[in-house]
Amino acid sequence: MEERFSYEFAAGEYRRLEEYLSERGYRCEPSGSLRRRRKDVGDIDFLVLGEKREVLEVVGSYPEVERRINKYEFQLRSGVCIHAIPEIERRYNFTLWQSTGPKKHVKWVKEIYREREMELRRENIEERKIYTEIGLEYIEPEERYRYQGE
Repeated sequence: MEERFSYEFAAGEYRRLEEYLSERGYRCEPSGSLRRRRKDVGDIDFLVLGEKREVLEVVGSYPEVERRINKYEFQLRSGVCIHAIPEIERRYNFTLWQSTGPKKHVKWVKEIYREREMELRRENIEERKIYTEIGLEYIEPEERYRYQGE
């Protein structure tokens, strides 16, 4: 079974990572269960604005990284794993929304788009607009587990 970490612990680990990346000129935001403010998280998913190879090199050089797990995942000395999601500016908001999840929620929203024969734009879209384009009010990340369809 995957080890779980308290939200408070993971948020502290993320803040230190965010500071490290910010000092190097990178914009980043948490996604996944950390952004949804779940009481516990299995890993720390985060989006970083920038070119993939460069972002992964900088994340891999973070002093708290103990080892690289795969191309995008690293284990910190504290035991928590981080999952870097590099993204370019024009797709950043869509990827933030999609990677925030949960998967059932994302699938539900995409299905509404399909049912209405609408295209869910992946480029240059504000996260709120993903919902308003299909007649929904914006759903905060921490509430998305409640809205997942059937």
